Amino acid sequence: MTRIGLMVTLAVAVLGSFAPNASAQHHRGHAAEPAPPPEPTEPNPNIVALMNGLTWGMSKDQVVEAVKLEIKNKYWPQIQAVADDAVAEQALRTRMERDQQRFTDSCVKFDGQETPWNVSMVDAEFTHNNQEEMCKYDRGDATDFLFFIRGKLWKIFRTLNQGLGGGGASFDDMRVQLEGQFGTGEEVRAVDQYTLVSSVVGVKWIDSQTEMELRTLSLYGVLTVVLTERATLANLATLRRATTTSTDGSSGLTDAVTEGTASDENSDIVDRLRGTRPDPTAPPATNP
Repeated sequence: MTRIGLMVTLAVAVLGSFAPNASAQHHRGHAAEPAPPPEPTEPNPNIVALMNGLTWGMSKDQVVEAVKLEIKNKYWPQIQAVADDAVAEQALRTRMERDQQRFTDSCVKFDGQETPWNVSMVDAEFTHNNQEEMCKYDRGDATDFLFFIRGKLWKIFRTLNQGLGGGGASFDDMRVQLEGQFGTGEEVRAVDQYTLVSSVVGVKWIDSQTEMELRTLSLYGVLTVVLTERATLANLATLRRATTTSTDGSSGLTDAVTEGTASDENSDIVDRLRGTRPDPTAPPATNP
């Protein structure tokens, strides 16, 4: 073999010893994706607690009675505390009955008519002419929009009214607190139609019955937690045969700017969402 031929042979041998194996290249370029988390088989007690005793499938009448009882239970310790003061007791009873009636009067059927909710922060949560209804319960720090379809409760859209009860809270702060109780959530992302930039607009958790999503609506100054029955959510295409939504076709959730608001400590955010924080507008209880 010539000297030049020997050098070429050695070069090929050396280069070949460093060349990556084709099979190894393939596997490195196609790393196995992590397996999806297992499907939940049980309700999450923390999610159940957020429903304040309501259950999916309750009729509107059942929900109305349950909320009226909740309102009564909120006032009852104060009423008992002033039992020897007839004027104070009657004032509290009047407030209690007013709140109960306000909730009952808030219920509306979406039968194609004009309503205050056709263009609102909840206008994407219902459709008209599909046997859908809604009742609104103002808790003070939080507000519940309770949605029914075919007469059954299937969604709770709960807003945390920022500015009430001690300042605002950021989306990130709320996410940290909820993930501390519910575990790491699945990010919900959306692309801005003007900037084409993708950003996180929500965080989602699920259990065997419920999908729970944290959203922020800075346009309205609220954070929201939306609880939805998964069985109904999966069957919406069948339940909603009519497609009419808001009268102008807009969506408050779609149009709202989804970004964090001014940060504050708000260590009681979860209690406020659950409705377990004392009513900040209630008069202090006094011993008889």
